[in-house]
This record gives sequence, structure tokens and C-alpha cells, in this order.
Amino acid sequence: MKYLFFIFFFVINFASRDVSAKLQPTSSTLNNEGMCRLDIYHLTKSQQNTFVPDLQIAVITNNTMRHRYVDLKTDIDHPTGFENIHYYRSGSPVEVFTANWRNNGNKHTVGRFVMLGGTSDRQAFDVFATLVKEDRGHFELRGNKKKYRFNAKEQDVTDFLSCVKNHYRP
Repeated sequence: MKYLFFIFFFVINFASRDVSAKLQPTSSTLNNEGMCRLDIYHLTKSQQNTFVPDLQIAVITNNTMRHRYVDLKTDIDHPTGFENIHYYRSGSPVEVFTANWRNNGNKHTVGRFVMLGGTSDRQAFDVFATLVKEDRGHFELRGNKKKYRFNAKEQDVTDFLSCVKNHYRP
């Protein structure tokens, strides 16, 4: 019986090491009088058994310059050019944004949301922020045969929207 306990303890200890990857936050905020920023991450598990961001969405207001926009960042292998990105809620399409992807040096590919057929990143910010608020940070984006599910912390969404309400003046 004594040996059975040690074997059980060894198996549980080994299994917990193998399964658990280093956790990363699914969202974060940087809020102050000059800027309101909500970062939302789509995470994938790497070969090193850690979670790494596969796609990062940054919802940003520059309160000093009165500018608002939604930026995207992914790995350098993402194709450049225009891409329509569909916002899904509970498996149903709700809205379509367009991003113009471009390489940012040799590490990342970045883009900025505008509405499909539009040119205003401010309008895209307003629509996207409203959708994220309505969905409490839980949504899916689809584009170019890829799906990204996001689960932002509800408190981060609330803190960001509170910052925008208190500090951003259009």
C-alpha cells in the first residue's frame, strides 16, 4: 500500500507538469488620462509547452490627440495586403471589418481595422468596441480560413470602457 501511494503521487506529479503550460493573460489594459488601451490575445500552445499570442488586438484611444483605432498584430508569416475579417457572435456573423496587413520589420505583421467598404478607423473602433462590450469580451474573428476565439476578462473590458468614458473627448 505504501508503494501504491508513491506511484500514485509520482504519476499525478508527472501528469500535472506535462499538461500545464505557462499561462498567459487573455487580455490586459493600460489606462490613464492620456491613453485607454485594451489588448486582447488569441493564444496557441507552442512547442515549448507555453501559450503564446497568435493574434493580438489592441483597441486604443489617444486621448491627447483625440484619435481612436483598432490595431492587429500577428506573426511575420501572415500574408500582407487586404483581408476581410468577420466578427462572429455565438457562431453567427455580425459585422465585417477590413485590415490592410503589412510587415513591421522582420518580426510581425500588423494591420488596422476599418469597416468593410469604408476608410474610417474611428468608425471601426466605435463598432468594434460596442460589439466587445455587448459580448463581454467573448467573440470570434474569422478571416482567410483562420478562426480566432477571444475571451477577454470582463473586468478589463469594463475598465477600458470606463477609461474611454472618463478621459476620451471626441
